[in-house]
Amino acid sequence: MAAVLARLPQNGIDRNNYISAFLMGALPAVGGSVISVLLYTFFVWAIFSLAMGRFSFRLTGSDRLLAWTFTIFAGMIVLTAFAGENRSTAPLSFTWLLAFLSPWAIIPRLRASPAIDYLEPYTAGAATGAIAACIVALIQLSFLGIRPEAAAGNAAVFGMMALMLMGLGGLKIGSPSRIVALFGAVAIGAGCAAVLLSLTRGVWIVCIPVLALLAAFAPANVRTIARHPVAILGAAAAALITYLVQETMDLRWQQTINDFSLVLQERSIGSFGERVRLWHAAKEAISHSPIWGYGIQNRMSALLPTLMMDGNLIHGFTHAHNGFLSFALDGGVLVLSAVIAVLVVPVYIAWNAPRDRNYRLRLFAALIVTSSYALCGMTQIMFKHDVMDSFFVFFSMLIAASIPAANPETKP
Repeated sequence: MAAVLARLPQNGIDRNNYISAFLMGALPAVGGSVISVLLYTFFVWAIFSLAMGRFSFRLTGSDRLLAWTFTIFAGMIVLTAFAGENRSTAPLSFTWLLAFLSPWAIIPRLRASPAIDYLEPYTAGAATGAIAACIVALIQLSFLGIRPEAAAGNAAVFGMMALMLMGLGGLKIGSPSRIVALFGAVAIGAGCAAVLLSLTRGVWIVCIPVLALLAAFAPANVRTIARHPVAILGAAAAALITYLVQETMDLRWQQTINDFSLVLQERSIGSFGERVRLWHAAKEAISHSPIWGYGIQNRMSALLPTLMMDGNLIHGFTHAHNGFLSFALDGGVLVLSAVIAVLVVPVYIAWNAPRDRNYRLRLFAALIVTSSYALCGMTQIMFKHDVMDSFFVFFSMLIAASIPAANPETKP
């Protein structure tokens, strides 16, 4: 935190952009929808500032690629919605798409501060947020006896945000500074603990590839930190946390075994069974409208014919507990292709960026977030949730804005 404050710019717009990057890294898990409020505030103010000429409308080629990819995704959602039934109710399902239009205004705002290394305050914020998420999760689960969700409003979303912050904050482990690297190691441990305490099993398993990416990012530092006394203290803290929540974790493990047993018996009850039931119904519905889908307003109603066949209770889910199936229901191959492009574009622009000093940091950050969204999205929500949308959109904009423009003083 002291390092972040020490680098705080004096110029007004630079200082605000710097603080924005830090807050959007620190608040996703514990602040929840606060990041959505911030994103839309940035969006509105950026439009106003552009209109007042406070900064220029400046986008690089990679910025435009990101903005157009997000815009096409939103457009495909709208197009397929009006191609489906119940068109009059479709506009109610479009408000969340505004976040995906924000790069057109916010990236020029970020580009107005070319001297700022946005990845530094953002990863520092993420590391801070991972530690805060662990503390909040421990308090909620151990002392209040409730499943941790902080202000995210949903334990699964909290777990996914903790996972992202663990991965992004953990990138600090590659710093040449021993203190900063230790800060990153603490963020990794705390983030893993927060994910574990969230009791979201579909997110637990994604910790493995994220940790593998962090090890690949800074293998030498990982080996050095593993032998540091802080690692011993971290292991002791992990043992204490495990002890405090042992009973809850035992119950969750037993529930997991029971759910698997029910699935093997082809019984559509329990958490896993309900997911399998939804996936089967989604695949059946998609097979009847693979190109256009049914429109986002008809997402769950399209599943009813298949769900009613087994005679079991139909729960009021808003998604199919698989992001890819959910968007294929919304708009078939068109929207499915668009959402895959949205997930991939941060990695693509990071991969094709100039080989500057932040190249590997930027690329691994993109790989961590994209893979986490894709893997968690296999069993959880992906987009069409304000926290999930705002986090991914702002992160992607920051990846783009962190790539230096060829000539920052020249308008396109």
